[in-house]
Amino acid sequence: MSSHTQPKLTPETRPGSAMRRATACGFLGRITSDGMRVNLAGSYDYLELPYYRSQDEEIDGSEIVPTCKEMLDAYVTPIFLEKAKIAGLPIPEYYITNSYFEPPVVVDPINPFMTKSRTVLKANRRESAARSMTRNFTYSMCCQEIPPGARIVYVRAVLGWCAMKKYRQVAAEVWRVFRIPLARLRLIVLADGTILYSDISQLPFEKLHRRELEHIEKMVTWDE
Repeated sequence: MSSHTQPKLTPETRPGSAMRRATACGFLGRITSDGMRVNLAGSYDYLELPYYRSQDEEIDGSEIVPTCKEMLDAYVTPIFLEKAKIAGLPIPEYYITNSYFEPPVVVDPINPFMTKSRTVLKANRRESAARSMTRNFTYSMCCQEIPPGARIVYVRAVLGWCAMKKYRQVAAEVWRVFRIPLARLRLIVLADGTILYSDISQLPFEKLHRRELEHIEKMVTWDE
């Protein structure tokens, strides 16, 4: 690819350089425009180091985004869906079960031992999927209906911004409602183009692309 179509990396936006600065600051920085402190680790699993970083800030009385509560709520799919609905964002029809469901659906586990979702399109896959996702019908699962002609799309969001222009409003809404700085979003896009908010998952800082790193460098001042 020629140099005029592929911008050169500066020392500040090379992935390795950005990673070193972020790591040195514990992934904590401030949004330059308003001084908001952000935890940019991107992976916010319960009781992992990024979770404790936000917890320490909260205990010290400092404002930090995301808070521990925001981390815990974001990754439980039914809570995500209800929070989106309350905020006025469109969501798919869904229900919770520990056994029977009607394809086509997207199935998300609701237990502490599983994180991976499954898309089940055919009835003959129903029983095996239910058994797997519920650990032999022990735990519940969340089933989101996939309307005819709909497709599932995954989008990356960085501080309310997306490298894909057509999804920037989606990224901005998720940042406004959920305050998760780095996120991988699952959307259900209907045949008429309507977007339904379906799920949010981890986007670790070390997995960011060049344009996403450049956006962070424009938006954030790293803590010293």
